[in-house]
Amino acid sequence: MTLAAMLDDAAAKSPQAPAIHTSAGSLSYADLADRVARVAHGFMSLGLTGQDRVAFLLPNGVELAISILATAKAGLIAVPLSPTFAPPQLGYILRHSGARMLVTSPALLGAVTAEARDQLDAVVLCGDVPDEPPAGVVPFGHLLAGPAALPAMSRGLAADPIGLLVYTSGTTSRPKGVAHTQGRMTHRLRLFVDELTLTADDTTLACVSIGRPVIMLSQLMPMLCVGGSITLLERHDAGSFWQAHADSRPTYLLTPPSLTRDLLEHASARAADFSRLRFWIVGGDTCPAAVHTLMKDVVRKPLLEICGMTETGFYCISPPHGPSKPGSIGQAMMGVAVRVVTESGEDTAPGEVGRVLVRTPDMMVGYWNDTLATHRMLRSGWLDTEDLASSDDDGFLWFAGRQKDMISRGGFKVAPAMVEDAILSHPGVATAAVVGASDEREGQVPVAFYELRPNAVDPGAEALAAWAAARLESLSVPVSFFRVDHWPLTAQGKLDRARLVWMADFGDGREL
Repeated sequence: MTLAAMLDDAAAKSPQAPAIHTSAGSLSYADLADRVARVAHGFMSLGLTGQDRVAFLLPNGVELAISILATAKAGLIAVPLSPTFAPPQLGYILRHSGARMLVTSPALLGAVTAEARDQLDAVVLCGDVPDEPPAGVVPFGHLLAGPAALPAMSRGLAADPIGLLVYTSGTTSRPKGVAHTQGRMTHRLRLFVDELTLTADDTTLACVSIGRPVIMLSQLMPMLCVGGSITLLERHDAGSFWQAHADSRPTYLLTPPSLTRDLLEHASARAADFSRLRFWIVGGDTCPAAVHTLMKDVVRKPLLEICGMTETGFYCISPPHGPSKPGSIGQAMMGVAVRVVTESGEDTAPGEVGRVLVRTPDMMVGYWNDTLATHRMLRSGWLDTEDLASSDDDGFLWFAGRQKDMISRGGFKVAPAMVEDAILSHPGVATAAVVGASDEREGQVPVAFYELRPNAVDPGAEALAAWAAARLESLSVPVSFFRVDHWPLTAQGKLDRARLVWMADFGDGREL
């Protein structure tokens, strides 16, 4: 079953059930399916055929949901773009993907360079559009006003066509286009639904863009798969979130750690009604102990850590209905095989740190227009995540960092996650991050950044160094400690370790 067929199936079963809520109102399953069919017809009437790429540059909202689903229904390939991307990044992805159409808003169109727009066959604009739009610009409303019946189309020879092309962040190299097929995504969705026992009674609140694959495939699509409902929040400030939470009373949530902490530290969190909440999933980055503490004190519902990557989807999750081990990223998800191996490729012993390998029938089919990189990544059947972890006797994984983040201090390997755990055990420290700074003599040395708990007294660098020295090998003790009040984040809301490295190397630990 395709992604669009799931929507049609839900609409046939419960046509008047609410599917999507936004600040502008709600859409039933019947209304959503009708609008998706009309926009899919509109895409094809503009000359797009199977496997053409359609890029989306939109805020969180119903137009984005309709466009994603319409692309699937028409057999096209969705290329989601983030409004936080810089113009050169947008231009590169549009050029590399060969997108023929861009769906965006007048406000965001300005971030697309004239050169990037010239390669597009059409731009579909949502929102206020001039009565006589420029050549090549089509109002989204015109597509909604068209017929709902799809014209005859050819899907080619592919039994399972590519449906999604996701570009990695590209912080250390050019972004790669990760290609996923509709069939594999649908199968992955059903396993996710089974893992979390989601039903039509479930509701979720998406405060991060559904254009991000992690949200698309864990909140939007699972709800449409089971006939549940999703509330889309255009802004993810804490005040807006808690108001929407009070209105929608979700049964599950998924947020990145940094945002989770901001939400739970807001005054409205302690007054919130969590009676319908089954669990709160935190993923996308390392989850600090402070977030676990807040979840226990404020929400008093299970915090489920989840781990994955663009190429594989989620591969580990804290068991929703099993034993809890706070700090672990959980066990392998349904349908996924996970190994932790040594440098020589042998399975590690319990407690020993190694590389995490993943095998799943639902991983990517490859990198767009990069056969060599695809072969290198998939040739063994096991995908090297470049994550480091240890496993215990129960099969739980304990994240130890990214292989590329490992610090080589004169040949001695320093694992940042281990050093961060030692610093976080200090009663005054709320969050910590350790990166490798350049050093003439040793190549790299560990440098620590830390944030204090509310009302805590700063122990200072000397005391923190002594604290770490009592808990770590001497070469793992950071040479410098810098206090931060605001962490640098990437466009995806993750900790910007590259920025921390720059601060350690050139900024004396401070933003300049």
